[in-house]
Amino acid sequence: MDYSIQNFKRKHDKAICIDSDGTMIDAMNVKHDKCHGESFIDVFGLREHAEEIHRIWDSINLYEKSRGVNRFIAIVEMFRRTEGQYLDLDKKDLEAYCRWVDKGNLAHEALVEEYRQNPNPLIGKIIEWSDTLLKRIAALTPYNKPPFENGKEALEHALGKCDIAIISSSNMAAILEEWKAHRLLEYVDVITSQEVGSKGECLKRMLEKGYGKEDILMIGDAYPDVDAAEVNGVWYYPILTRQEGRSWQAFIDKYFNAFLAGNYGRYQAELLKEFEKNFETEEPRA
Repeated sequence: MDYSIQNFKRKHDKAICIDSDGTMIDAMNVKHDKCHGESFIDVFGLREHAEEIHRIWDSINLYEKSRGVNRFIAIVEMFRRTEGQYLDLDKKDLEAYCRWVDKGNLAHEALVEEYRQNPNPLIGKIIEWSDTLLKRIAALTPYNKPPFENGKEALEHALGKCDIAIISSSNMAAILEEWKAHRLLEYVDVITSQEVGSKGECLKRMLEKGYGKEDILMIGDAYPDVDAAEVNGVWYYPILTRQEGRSWQAFIDKYFNAFLAGNYGRYQAELLKEFEKNFETEEPRA
């Protein structure tokens, strides 16, 4: 089946646009626990502090408002919270890395090129960390990343009543592998991924298919999903971290029907407030 947005034709008046990692697929938890966090511990020699390092990393990347942030930004915050207690970093090396982050091209390959042009021991360590975690992620199977409770049931509930899109910043191969393995692709009409564009750009392309702004509902788990919805003027439904099954059940029982009936606006502010309150406050500096 052709899931490309360029060939997608609207079949219904309304569409739900679902993020994948952390929203439908329980991938973020295992990636951060077994890949990002473990690699940080190994590369920076922090095994004796593993429990505390995992707690700090998970807070930044899963349980605070920074959830979903690019890993090269997340590690800056990790350095801030661990410097002096668990790490002793060279200030000039860290400043050089932060200047690279500020340039905005936050890709692994771009950091490798920066290191080639301006060798820096800390950047070399960060590249080693990135390499290590990418290899660990590649070793995961779809069965390490199951759908959240009630997620498939929500797709079944929506099928035939609206168009169903995946709007994700994951790569297309991973999306197809995971959704196919869990028999979720049969519910999907169109897929966009990091190769297609940002979530905001992909929602804009959905609007260009003829939907009204009030006829698209973005479903996500992190602030980048909220931002994509807001910049396009469409609705947002939050899947709450550590409450994913309950969030999907509430979608089935109440909020999807409100969206179809054109009444979702009465709940948007309340849901955004609940979304914000569900995140932890920032951890204190170590």
